[in-house]
Amino acid sequence: MTGGGWRSETGDPDGSPELVNERLSQPSLPPGERSSPPSGPLDERLSQPSLPPVERLSQPSSPFSYPSHPSVPSVPSVPSMPPTTELTDPDVGHPAPPGGPRKRFRSLLIGGASVAFAVVVAAGVLVASRQGDDQTAQLAGNLFAAGTAGAADGRQLELNGVAAMGATVVVAGGEDADSGYRTEFFLSKDAGRTFTRAQVRTAKGEPPVAGEVPRHLAAGPAGSAGWVALGDRVGGTVVWTSPDGASWTRQPDATASLAFGPRDRVADVAWTGGGFTAVGQTSDKGDFTDAAPVVWLSRDGRSWERRAGWRLHPPTGGTLALTDVASVKNAIVVRGESSIKPYDITWRSTDAGDTWQAFAVPGTSSEPELSFASTATAMLALRQGGSHATTYTSPDGVHWTTAAKIDVPGFKRLSRLTATPQAAVAAIETDSGIRLVRSVDGRSWQPAGTTAGGAEVRDTAAVGDNTVAVGAQDGTGALLAVRDKAGKEVPARIPDTTGSGKVVDALGTADGRVVAVGGANGDATVWTSADGSSWQPVQDKDKALTGQGRQRLTGVTAGFAGWLAVGSSGRTPGRPLVVTSADGESWRRADGAAAFQSTGKEPLIARATAAGPDGYVIVGEDGYGAGTWWSPDLKTWERGTPAGQDNLVGTPTTRRWMNSVTNGMFGFVAAGGVTDPNAYGGVFVRRPTVWISPDGRKWSLVRLPIPAGVNEGWLTHIASHDDVLVTAGTAVTGNGTGTAAFGYASTDGGRSWQQITLPVTAGEQSGVTAVATTPRGFVVAGTVGSPGDVVVWTSADGRSWKPEQPRGAGVSGPGDQRLSAFTTVDGELVGVGSTATGHGDEPTLWRRPLSPDEAGTP
Repeated sequence: MTGGGWRSETGDPDGSPELVNERLSQPSLPPGERSSPPSGPLDERLSQPSLPPVERLSQPSSPFSYPSHPSVPSVPSVPSMPPTTELTDPDVGHPAPPGGPRKRFRSLLIGGASVAFAVVVAAGVLVASRQGDDQTAQLAGNLFAAGTAGAADGRQLELNGVAAMGATVVVAGGEDADSGYRTEFFLSKDAGRTFTRAQVRTAKGEPPVAGEVPRHLAAGPAGSAGWVALGDRVGGTVVWTSPDGASWTRQPDATASLAFGPRDRVADVAWTGGGFTAVGQTSDKGDFTDAAPVVWLSRDGRSWERRAGWRLHPPTGGTLALTDVASVKNAIVVRGESSIKPYDITWRSTDAGDTWQAFAVPGTSSEPELSFASTATAMLALRQGGSHATTYTSPDGVHWTTAAKIDVPGFKRLSRLTATPQAAVAAIETDSGIRLVRSVDGRSWQPAGTTAGGAEVRDTAAVGDNTVAVGAQDGTGALLAVRDKAGKEVPARIPDTTGSGKVVDALGTADGRVVAVGGANGDATVWTSADGSSWQPVQDKDKALTGQGRQRLTGVTAGFAGWLAVGSSGRTPGRPLVVTSADGESWRRADGAAAFQSTGKEPLIARATAAGPDGYVIVGEDGYGAGTWWSPDLKTWERGTPAGQDNLVGTPTTRRWMNSVTNGMFGFVAAGGVTDPNAYGGVFVRRPTVWISPDGRKWSLVRLPIPAGVNEGWLTHIASHDDVLVTAGTAVTGNGTGTAAFGYASTDGGRSWQQITLPVTAGEQSGVTAVATTPRGFVVAGTVGSPGDVVVWTSADGRSWKPEQPRGAGVSGPGDQRLSAFTTVDGELVGVGSTATGHGDEPTLWRRPLSPDEAGTP
């Protein structure tokens, strides 16, 4: 590239609080867990309504609960509560007890003050007392056998981007597994005929963490900076680079975050002559109702410079997002979509992005419908209209000539336009599927093959005489379509996926039986055990655990009427999975009840369940709002109702979701979050919230304040012991890229709360993955570091907490480790979870004898 050259400045600072763009943050995904389809309140897929960003991206999506039998004496009613309660000034958490020799721990600085805890000083190092030397941890893929031979394998491969240089092709995507999203790059050196799995490592040479999604690929010519990929992660953008497409390095966040903020979205990236150029949009509010354009520049793909949208002199009023970038000769050309006329706006720079001049492509449109791409010799613009698309060509990005029409039978719209130096490829959506057409000069277009109906083409590339299209195939997973010069299919396949495809999400214990629920082989799975060590899958004789799409159970409870397990049914998940059992072995579906049928287009999500004398309760999501269900006997069901107008009902900007629920003498209390569009001067943030119900049927909302020093936070788990409640979750810190575990305790049935302190390893990120009770107190599991190791906090009173870091396979070491559920069996604390890297995953089983205090013995 010629002109002003490439600068190394860090870009425009932004002092307003940062928001996390989740990948998976879709309305239906439970906030905060490692999982596959997350839901959250920001952007599609990565940031939608209900998914709160932070816990690892792969947690269950929703459990349901049933009410108990009316004949059982009910708990004394709780005094009436106001429809909505807001805590404005909670107490700071209580000191945590001493810790012991292992890693250094510190008090978490939230709530405006650092809460101290007793410490032991050894050799000048602050240490926390060590517990559980006789604990055992093991990888448990063999212990949790699959109960059925499902049609799927418990995960979903998707392909998002493809780029080519010469005969080399790279495809990027990942395994969207129940246990976490794993980044994948695939390499072909023979124009797409055969593919091998490329190596992916961090800059330190370690396996990458789960939950990061590559979306955009670009390749430079031989002798250049090589290849670059940009994608999504919790809190911002991920950058991967490769010298040859065969080995990829996941660049450190500290480098990428200088240019890519948590409220940025990247839409396209291309090699532009002297380096890489990426384009997209940013949002001060976080919900992109105020979208503004951004350009990023890099010489080597590793270090990026941010160019604010004002350099483009966008029109005043409305929103503007950049969607395409291409290059011809010495010029970079970008295209944007405006919310007001003119809807398509284009700019050109000949000095490496220092200055920009607006220009116009011939033709007019009543909505955004222009696309750009460039070959080695010309720039192409396609404007769709009616039953065809018109092609314009330019040798320099300034002077444009009408070149041709693309008119194929059943034309509906232009799905995608891309180009390599060799040729341009247009993917046209028609009545019968996607048709590919190809051109070297934009004047003559030849058929390049078709894809089956139901395919979504996300990217294409011309490679020699072959054309490669990637995306998703409805109902079957990834789309990889390779077509030859005549448009005929070239047999090609992606290597088999890795990992166990199993996930264990929740535990329950009753009458000498331990029940674990989760998923395997794409179906929901239930395992039972008498001792917490050996596990057997139940025989699903009534086919209650199978169905269309992926099935998964994420919560389980036992009550006087039997067992209840809840989760998600379907690929998206669009509806709840609710199953019941009298003995924990034979299960039947219960989600055919009218209460579980959606009345609109929004999905119903079941996340968690609890049982008490008043019945069974399920909590989750109902579209933009929180969803609850109640049953007295596991036979009849009714929807929960709000005690106040906005207690359960949400909107696109004021969303509500419940992640967990518990029962006690106070009735039921659920934990989750809401989005507050008015917080921080209009920034769209999540804040911790609980709901209180004396009977599981009518619910009041209690907003907890976001701790000082963090940008946003939400609650993921809650548990009760005697009259004490503990709820915990994850907060977003720093510039939106850090995370911190935090929590609250209540002694009055959830009406007032005090902040608690969960000591974490000094300088490390942390998050919460489980909250449970022991016979004499509480246990909270979380993660420290990135990728994370397991940390366990214990407390007898819910106020003072002791940390311990277990050691062993599945709880420490390479990869992302987590414990997602606990129970106690014969004097032992038993935990289940998973360990995952970018190359595989497996369930984890962890056991530790209860201490005398935990076991309730003198």
